[in-house]
Amino acid sequence: MSLRQPDAARRTRGRVAAAALLATVLVAACSDSNDAAPAATDPATSTTEGRVDDGALVIGAVLPTVGPASEIGVSMTTALTVGVTEINQAGGVGGRPVRLVLREEGDNSATAVLAVQSLLQARVDAIIGPTSSLDLLATLGEAVDNGVLTCAPTASALALDSYPDNGLFFRTVPSDSLQASAMARLVETSGSSTAAVVYLDDAYGRPFAEATRSAITGEGTAVSAFVGFTAGDTSITEAVDEIVAARPDVIAVVADATTGPAIIAAIDAASNQSITFVVNDAVRRPAASAQPFDADLSSRVVGASPLAHANSVSFLEALTEEDPDSTGLFAHNAYDCLAIIALAAQAAGSGVPAEMALEIPAATSSGTRCFTYAECSTALAEGRNINYDGPGGNLAINPSGEMTSAVFERFTFDENSRDVSTGTLRIGDG
Repeated sequence: MSLRQPDAARRTRGRVAAAALLATVLVAACSDSNDAAPAATDPATSTTEGRVDDGALVIGAVLPTVGPASEIGVSMTTALTVGVTEINQAGGVGGRPVRLVLREEGDNSATAVLAVQSLLQARVDAIIGPTSSLDLLATLGEAVDNGVLTCAPTASALALDSYPDNGLFFRTVPSDSLQASAMARLVETSGSSTAAVVYLDDAYGRPFAEATRSAITGEGTAVSAFVGFTAGDTSITEAVDEIVAARPDVIAVVADATTGPAIIAAIDAASNQSITFVVNDAVRRPAASAQPFDADLSSRVVGASPLAHANSVSFLEALTEEDPDSTGLFAHNAYDCLAIIALAAQAAGSGVPAEMALEIPAATSSGTRCFTYAECSTALAEGRNINYDGPGGNLAINPSGEMTSAVFERFTFDENSRDVSTGTLRIGDG
């Protein structure tokens, strides 16, 4: 992801007041009490063996609204507010308003776990978030065990590709397996004959790097070195020595916002070559503690990141009208989660999570193309198949809950070490 990535940012977020965890925001349609949805605490939805449709579609969200990741959380909260209003103004789902319950993600996985547990106690039918891959990996099992559908708007970790989710998980952000292919495409288009891969050797970086190496060789470029490192100075020095000795023309770097800039600067200083660096999305916005790239190095660093802002002018205007301070960062991903869940419930004629999940692939990959809940809902009511694409553009989700293609932004850095978008590339089917 470009700008501020949840997976990297979560490691540096400030601690969140415990009271914020208990804050609940309910967004409901403007209707009288007779039209209100049944209480979300109805015990009929609490079984793990199977869930009963109680007539209300209650959707929870776990998002960060304070600290370095707050820009993402605030943008997504605004998008969900806009989305719920649109759904309910269009008549809701099955004639009943959708209800949204927000919880604070916090600054670590333990806090995120408590937030998800709180939503499960509130008997939600689906959860959007958490935004961080590590937080989602820590919470998804409990959501699945409770039979709740989960949508990830920004958690892109490869570990989620094959997670045993019982068909109750999907995401509106491309997996890092697709980002690895995007990086490989940039390596291939550089015209280099040999490449190296250097990566932060942790549970997130290692599989990402392995996928990147496989994708690079698949594009026809030889990989002369595959080197892991940790944050310590000794490890970085050893990695630099090994990479420089391999003399690659281009280096793919899989790291976070702190170690990525550090390893790039160290390799460039130790090498007598003019090396091109291809980086993952976390490096797009280096941490405040990172040393900026100099003007020459900036021009030789290029990367790929998932689309950060929607293409739809009307969507961005709706966000601004709701909250003038919202930047819209990854807002469309959360909006897509909400719209897809609601459309799947309408298509299934049910709020049972497992039944909704079965409708998601068809709702996003075939039929009449539509971009909002209201458009798609009308098409469904007329008996047509739909292809929800949302404000971000083409969106297709397969039966495994994964995006089959994605648009990535190509970025580089200017002479002041600021990231600059230089176009897009599409990876995957379609």
